[in-house]
Amino acid sequence: MTENLSTIYFRTVSDAAEELLTVAEACDELRVSKWTLYQFIHSRQLASIKIRSRRLIPRSAIQDLIDKLKTEALA
Repeated sequence: MTENLSTIYFRTVSDAAEELLTVAEACDELRVSKWTLYQFIHSRQLASIKIRSRRLIPRSAIQDLIDKLKTEALA
């Protein structure tokens, strides 16, 4: 029973970790500079979380930003 719970826990944690990107990974994903990425964060166009000194960006936030920028481009 304990083995099953630990397997489920670690699978859930690793799945969640895959959804959080570092600043460098997010820059690569969006193909923008670090400075541009931080502009999006500070203007609240891109959601991020901070764990101690690390800034992490949820993959879903990147998709939300892309969708928002597409909508603005079409308007």
